[in-house]
Amino acid sequence: MKLVMFDIDGTLTESNNLDDESYLQALYEVFGFSEVSSDWTSYTYVTDACILKEVCQSKLGRIPSSREIEAFQQRFLELLVDNAQASSGVKAIPGSSNILKKLLVSSDYQVAYAGGGWAASAIFKLKSANLPVDNIPCAFSDDDESREGIMAIAFSRAEIYYNQLFSEVVYIGDGVWDIRSACKSGYSFIGIASNNQAKALFNEGATNVFPNYDDYESFLLALKNATGITKVDTFS
Repeated sequence: MKLVMFDIDGTLTESNNLDDESYLQALYEVFGFSEVSSDWTSYTYVTDACILKEVCQSKLGRIPSSREIEAFQQRFLELLVDNAQASSGVKAIPGSSNILKKLLVSSDYQVAYAGGGWAASAIFKLKSANLPVDNIPCAFSDDDESREGIMAIAFSRAEIYYNQLFSEVVYIGDGVWDIRSACKSGYSFIGIASNNQAKALFNEGATNVFPNYDDYESFLLALKNATGITKVDTFS
């Protein structure tokens, strides 16, 4: 029995641009921050919590207060909803609904979510894309600011929820930070990306990268044969 752990943005939902625009707009509206780097790899961890903390440290010389975080989260979610409605909702990555349905009834796999966004925004995007939310253990940026921490919490919650131990985990993600965190955590990895983003994942050691889940038979075969990442580096 393998645990299949999914990232959200760019992996299950076509929401990377929506998320980036809404996040930067919320930074400006709530804090007045402009000229914020959207090169997410420049931050220690590519998670909503860590990015907000490091932007505030850079701009204000301190970490945000709990009240500021709450205000930012609220405005960010409002902007996500408004911007999604303006573009006819959040779209699912092609084939993602089908593959999730297959995995959720499979006797070989269990499913968990582990994304770098906050829970409220992640759940909104999943629901907007008509992807399953209920009865799936998950962890998000509310739980930990590091991706490895989020993955570890999702793993622990999955073992408790499914009442079983998992000796194998396959993480499904779209960014180089996803494969790096999977490598650190000792998980196998399958990428969902195309063009330069796919090349970047291959350069990090990925052996299987798909543009989407439409070829579900090939994806399931890769899932069955997934093994640990061979490239071992030290990442900040």
